[in-house]
Amino acid sequence: MRFVVPLAFLLAACSTAPQAEKPAITVYADSALTEAFTKIGTEFEAAQGVRVKFVFGSSSALEKQIDSHVDVYASASPETMKHPSKVFALNRLVIATRPGGPKDVAPRLDGTQPSFAMCVAAAPCGAAALAAFSENGFGAAMPQPKATGQDVKETLAKVKAGEVDAAIVYATDVKANPDLTAHKLGASEPGEQWAKAMLKFPISVVSGTPDAKKFYDYVFSRPGRIALSDAGFELP
Repeated sequence: MRFVVPLAFLLAACSTAPQAEKPAITVYADSALTEAFTKIGTEFEAAQGVRVKFVFGSSSALEKQIDSHVDVYASASPETMKHPSKVFALNRLVIATRPGGPKDVAPRLDGTQPSFAMCVAAAPCGAAALAAFSENGFGAAMPQPKATGQDVKETLAKVKAGEVDAAIVYATDVKANPDLTAHKLGASEPGEQWAKAMLKFPISVVSGTPDAKKFYDYVFSRPGRIALSDAGFELP
């Protein structure tokens, strides 16, 4: 006697069969890379079949947390990169203001500029801002921020919330928030040179796995470079 198995039963059995989980990698990246890397991660998964788990934050904090579970690390500064790396993107500091905010936000030696926020000194965005002030003659007379953020996203949130009139952040952060306006960090000589100071973003393969190397290579590929350019980064 022959038994006929209903087609519906076979389809149900197939639908409940466990699906093989995609391989995954963990990428630590500075918060300034949130928009660009989220897009790159989505495209990379579609192209390579490898999921990317991102941890975004301040480079100075992330670097201290790197362990055997981290596959790739992308920093906002060579100073917070302790692994062999290569620069993949360039950024610059700007002053961000919200709609209706002050138009004259250039830092002045007499400290009369509007209230502003900046990153803490340990974060690359804060270290870069302090270096810019120092290199342009402020020294001990550096204007004091009204508020500080642990990373560039937290700093940007303070101007968006109206806690301060302006915030010293990256150009890419303002591009990701079109309601904000970017101003040069220096409006005239000698401050004009501030706007020309490019900040280098390095990336490193930490784990050495094939999938980690694939993601690293994808960042330098044409699709990766397009995503970075679209986010406002300049390319080395």
